[in-house]
Amino acid sequence: MPDKNLAENLITALRYEYKTYLEILKLAESKTDSLVKNDAEAIVTISEQERKMAEQTLKLNQVREQIIKTLAERLDQDYKTLTIAKLRKLLKEPYRKQLSEIQAEMSDLLAKLSARNEINKKLIENAIKYLDFNIQLLAGPDPAASTYGKSGLEVTSTNKRSMFDLKY
Repeated sequence: MPDKNLAENLITALRYEYKTYLEILKLAESKTDSLVKNDAEAIVTISEQERKMAEQTLKLNQVREQIIKTLAERLDQDYKTLTIAKLRKLLKEPYRKQLSEIQAEMSDLLAKLSARNEINKKLIENAIKYLDFNIQLLAGPDPAASTYGKSGLEVTSTNKRSMFDLKY
């Protein structure tokens, strides 16, 4: 049995990672609400909080990777191929059960986060399309008004000025 402190540290690191991802999910849900309400200030604030949480997950990931490296050495396993599933087989109870639980919880949470991020991505894409449409509408030429000449035939107008008064 490898150092039981290492197994406990790994489980603790995974639990902290889980809590961090849970906070990221809450932020993503808030972002969805802000995107629907078109609250730009809230979106900026949430994005900044997401950036900080991403930095925190990076640090936790580094800690977890270091623990797994040490465990791999002690278990005489290849670090690059050592997964949580393999670790569960190599460790004894209660660590095996705890790893199973945290792995299931983390998988479920990451699936929810992925789905929420997909919703936010689509909302952002729709907002960008809407903005692009409005810009094209404002910057495009005035719609041509039909003008009829003396013969009763339609005469084309050469006035193609946009709503923006651009000077070159």
